Amino acid sequence: MKNYLSLALAATLVCGLALFSAFNSPEHEKAESTEFVSSVMQMWGTSRMHTLEVLDAMPEEKFTYKPTDESKTFASQMVHIGYTLKYFAQGMIKGEQVAYAEPDVSTMSKADIRKLVEEGFDTYTAAIKELKPEDLAVEMPLGPDYKITRQQSIIFAHDHVTNHRAKANLYIRMNGIDPPTYKF
Repeated sequence: MKNYLSLALAATLVCGLALFSAFNSPEHEKAESTEFVSSVMQMWGTSRMHTLEVLDAMPEEKFTYKPTDESKTFASQMVHIGYTLKYFAQGMIKGEQVAYAEPDVSTMSKADIRKLVEEGFDTYTAAIKELKPEDLAVEMPLGPDYKITRQQSIIFAHDHVTNHRAKANLYIRMNGIDPPTYKF
């Protein structure tokens, strides 16, 4: 019985030490532990899921639909979402110099576009998770004459996705298809 108690005490100490180490490691100091980024990560997950539902709701033969000559096609709205998330991750979160070069949507299938959107969300999410709390206040360029903080750029990217997803959602309705229920 005494051996079991000693073993239980030793196991408790080892587990306690492991938990203490995990929560005091440099990795735990990443921005993910801040209240702001924690709340954003939940919204990004929902935004990703809902964006893919919108993409999936439109039949591939309707991906070239656009309501006016000046409008983007449905496929272009989705490609724009996926590509700009990668672009924002590189430029506004990581601070890399990147040229904007959106892919040619006319060469892409529905599966290709879905993959691009998934990769865009994954890349952006990973970039946010790498930030340290002090990184959020660093100003980054948004165009040639304007700067915003990384925290503001995260909000901007979310708003940008919402804007283009809403347009794509409207295209679905304009084709007589019931769009997915909005999620937040």
